[in-house]
Amino acid sequence: MKGLRCYIFKSSLGDCSNHGVSSKFEQVTLVGPGIPEIFDVAPDAPECRLVKRTIMGTEYLHVEPTAQPPGGHTSYMAGGCYVHTTDGRFPSKYPLSLHDRSETWAQYEALSR
Repeated sequence: MKGLRCYIFKSSLGDCSNHGVSSKFEQVTLVGPGIPEIFDVAPDAPECRLVKRTIMGTEYLHVEPTAQPPGGHTSYMAGGCYVHTTDGRFPSKYPLSLHDRSETWAQYEALSR
């Protein structure tokens, strides 16, 4: 698969991804419809996809890994990091939230109360 190489931006305090993509890598390869197919997915830049959602008539974008969360984990959620590149073909004028955090259901229950 090919896509657009993007950088992961995170706080100097680290990330809250619970061992997600942003805790292990500095770049991702953004893939999906409308994304230019320029760079091969590489071991140091895992494949992530652009997600478009419409909430109350407004389109929202975020990026998440194409790999499924580990078995017994929740779906992906924001972990505090963002994705962007200086390439003008990036699908947004601003950095996009990287949803690479997943939790076991026990963690989710404990942290949601």
